[in-house]
Amino acid sequence: MGASADVLAGKARFLMDAGPVKLLSLIADKSKRFIVPVYQRPYSWDKEQCEQLWNDVLAIERLHESAHFMGSLVWIQEGTMGADGVTSALIIDGQQRITTVNLLLAALADYADSHQSQANELQFSCEKLTREYLIDCSREGEGHYRLCLSQGDCDTYESIIHHLENSKAPITGESRRLIDNFHWFSHQLEGMKDPNSVWSGLKSLEVVSISLTQGQDDPQAIFESMNSTGKDLSTADLVRNYVLMRQPLETQGMLYEDNWRRIEIALGVDVYDDVFDDFLYDWLAIINAPRPVPTRDVYRFFKDYVTNNGYDNHDQIVGLLDQMSKFAGYYSRITSSSGDDPEIDRLFGRIHALNMSVINPLLMTLLDDYQEGDDLFSRSDFISMLKLLESYLFRRIACQISSNGLNRFSLSVIARLRQIKEDGSPDYRQAFEAALLGSEGTSHRMPDDNEFRQTLLSRDFYPFSRCYYMLTTLENEHHPKNPIDFSSRKLTIEHILPQNALAHEQWRQMLGADCERVFAEHVNKLGNLTLTAYNSELSDGLFKQKRDRIVGGYQDEYLSISRELRDAETWNAESIEARTRRLADEALQVWSMPKIDRATIDKYQSDKQAKIPAKMVSLHMLGVSGLLKPGDQLESLSRKYEASALITEEMMIRVSDGREFESPSSAASHVLKLAGASSSSINGWTFWGHGGISLDDFRSRYRVSQGDMESLDRSKLRAMFWDGFVDFCKARNDFMAAFGSAFTRADHTRYLLSFGSPVSGCNLAGLIGIRDGYATVEFLFHDPVQYMDFLKHKSQVESDLSDQEGDVDWDDKDADKKSRHLTLTRRTDYKQDQWDDIYRWLADALLKMKSVSKYVR
Repeated sequence: MGASADVLAGKARFLMDAGPVKLLSLIADKSKRFIVPVYQRPYSWDKEQCEQLWNDVLAIERLHESAHFMGSLVWIQEGTMGADGVTSALIIDGQQRITTVNLLLAALADYADSHQSQANELQFSCEKLTREYLIDCSREGEGHYRLCLSQGDCDTYESIIHHLENSKAPITGESRRLIDNFHWFSHQLEGMKDPNSVWSGLKSLEVVSISLTQGQDDPQAIFESMNSTGKDLSTADLVRNYVLMRQPLETQGMLYEDNWRRIEIALGVDVYDDVFDDFLYDWLAIINAPRPVPTRDVYRFFKDYVTNNGYDNHDQIVGLLDQMSKFAGYYSRITSSSGDDPEIDRLFGRIHALNMSVINPLLMTLLDDYQEGDDLFSRSDFISMLKLLESYLFRRIACQISSNGLNRFSLSVIARLRQIKEDGSPDYRQAFEAALLGSEGTSHRMPDDNEFRQTLLSRDFYPFSRCYYMLTTLENEHHPKNPIDFSSRKLTIEHILPQNALAHEQWRQMLGADCERVFAEHVNKLGNLTLTAYNSELSDGLFKQKRDRIVGGYQDEYLSISRELRDAETWNAESIEARTRRLADEALQVWSMPKIDRATIDKYQSDKQAKIPAKMVSLHMLGVSGLLKPGDQLESLSRKYEASALITEEMMIRVSDGREFESPSSAASHVLKLAGASSSSINGWTFWGHGGISLDDFRSRYRVSQGDMESLDRSKLRAMFWDGFVDFCKARNDFMAAFGSAFTRADHTRYLLSFGSPVSGCNLAGLIGIRDGYATVEFLFHDPVQYMDFLKHKSQVESDLSDQEGDVDWDDKDADKKSRHLTLTRRTDYKQDQWDDIYRWLADALLKMKSVSKYVR
C-alpha cells in the first residue's frame, strides 16, 4: 500500500504501512470491510463539517484539481482474512470523514434514482454507486454493508443504504445526525445545475491510508497523535478509546456492552456527551484530594491514574470500569435527584439548585461513604450533613462571600474525611461539621446568625440569582411531607409593591410623604417578594386590586410565605419590614448553623489536618510498585483480634466470609464486627500486615520512593518550589515577555529569587517563607533619594496594586538603612496542593509590581 513511514507519537516510533490513495478506490476495495469499533465515539459531524466537505468537493472541479488531500485514514486489520477473501478493517482515525463521504455517495445515488429522466446526462447511477461503494451484493446481514458503524449509528446508517435498494423502505433510527446530514446533502443536490461536478470532485478526494500491524503498532498512541482534523474529540472520546482500544480485540465489544455502557446509562444516554467530562473531573478530584486536578490536563491525569494503579493490565480493567460506573451513578444522583430516598434526593436537588458544582466531589464522597462505608454514619447523620452543606453554601452566597478557593477547600474536606475513615474514627459527622464551621476569619468561613440575619434584612434580593430557590425553599419548609413541585417554573417572582408603583398616586399615598425614598429602599427587599402564577395579571395593580382579584388574588393566597397578604389593608414600609423580619427568622431555621465547641474544632483542625497526606496511596499503587502483589496473605497485627485475609487479583482485600474491600479500614472494621467487638472503628492500615510489616509501613515506603514532599529538607523543598514556578511562568507568555529568561537560571535553593531591574537602581524579587507561611514580592531601592521621589506617587501606586490580593507595606522614608523596600505580602500555606495557587499569585503580583515602576525616575 505504499512506502513504509515512521510516525512519531509521543516518545515512541511506530513502523506502519502508509501511502496516498484516492478515497473512493479505498472504499471500493472489495477485499476490505471497514468497521467503526465500539470504543469510537458516535457519528458527530453536523452541518458545519458537512458544508466544509461540500465546498471542498465543489472547489476541486472549479479549480481543476487532480487531487485534494482530506487527511488520513488509520486502520488495523481485525483477525485474519475471511474465507470470502474479505478483511475486517477497524478504523482508528477517520471514521467521521469516511462516514460523511458515504452519506454524500448515498445522496448522489438517491438523486440519480429520483431523477431518472436525467439518466443520460448523469455520469453516475444509483445502482453503480450502491453496488461499487456501499454494499456487497454477495453477502447478507452485517456483511452486506461495506461500512459498519458502531453503537446507535449502525441501524440508522443501514436503513439509509437499504432505502437506496428499496425506495419504499423508510429511513429510521436513533442517529439524527446521520439522517439530517443525508437530507442536507440531498437538498444541496436538488439545487444544483450540474450534479456531475460533485461526482467529479468526490473522485479526486485523496487520503493517506495507514494500516497498522496487529501486535506491533500502538493504535491508541497513534490515534492521539494523528486525530487533528474534523471535529475535536471530547475527553469522553479519548477516555473510552484509551480504555477499550488497549484491550484484546475479542474482548472489546463485551467490555463496551457489559461495562462501559453502564457508565453511559448511569450518566444518562441523552446527556452523556455533555456531562461525562464534568463527571470524570469530579471523580478524579476525589481520588487526588486534597490536590486539585489540572482542568486542562484531565485526560493525562486519568492515564496516569490508570497506570499508577495497574488498571492498564487486562485483568484489572473491569475493576476500573466498575469503579467508574459506581461513581457515575453517584454523579447522576446528586445532579438529577434520581435515587430511592425522597428526603435525601430532595436535599440533593436543593443543593444542585445553588449551582455550586465545585462541591460535587464532596457530595459524591459523602454518598459513597454512606452507601459503602459499612455503617460509617447513619441516615440521620447523612441528612444532617447535607443540610449543613446546603446552609454553608447558601449563607455564603447570600452574604456575597467569594467562592474563590472553595474548590480547594472542599478537596481538603474530602482528604480530611478520608483520613478520618482510614484512622477508624467513629466521629465522621463531627469531623465534617468541624471542617465547615471551623474556618471563621478565613475566606472559607460560614456566616454566623448575626451576619446572615443582617443580610436577609438589608439586601436587595430581587436581582439575586438564587432568589427563586430561596423563596421556594422557604415555602416548602411548611410542607415537609408533601413539598410543592416548583420545577415547572409556572410560578414566578412577584413584587407586592410593584416596580412601577410610583406611577400611581394611590401607591404614593400608601408609602407616605417620603415615598420615593421608601420605594427605593424597600421594593426589592425580601419582605416585598413572593411567588405567583399570575404575575402579568397582578402586575402594577393597586394593593387592594391585587389582594381582592378573583383569580390569583392575595386574598385566596395558599402560599405560607405570603400569609400576611390575605388580610392586609395596606402595604407600606412597615408591612414590608415586618414580613422581612418574619421570613428572616424562618430562614435562620431553614439554613441553620449547628453549634460546635471550639475544642472539637481545634481537635480536627490541628491533629487531623496535620496527618492528611498530599497524595492518597491505594493498595493498587502498592501492587504496581511491587511492594505487595495478588495472592499475598494479610494477618492481623492486633493482639486482641486474630484475623487473616487475602489480596485478590483485583488488589482487593478478601476477608474470611468472602467479602471484598478496597479499603483496609473497611476490611478491618468488618472483621471486628464479625468478632462481636463493641466498636468497629479501627485504622486498617495499622491493623493489617504482611510478613510482620504493617500496611502503613508499606505505604510509607511507597511515599518515600515517590519523593514525598514531607520527606525533603527545606532547601530541596525550596528548589522544588522555584523549579515548579519557573515551569509555571514559562507557560505564561505575558510573564516571559516582561521578565525574559534570566530568572530561570538562578539558584533555586534560596528563599529569594531575583527577577532583574525594572529600572536602574532598583531590583524586583520574589520571596517565600515556607516555615512562616508567607509569599512576598519585593521592590528594592538602592538609592534612598530615588525612593523618596517614588513615595510621592504612593496613592497612585496603591491604587494600581489595589486589585492584587495581599498587604502593601512601605519602608519609612527616614529608616536607618542603606536600601528601601515596597513589598506586597500574602499569608499562605505551603502544602503542596496550594502551590499552583501561590504560583499564580506570585506571577500576577510580580507583573503588577513591575507595572508601578513607571513612577520611578
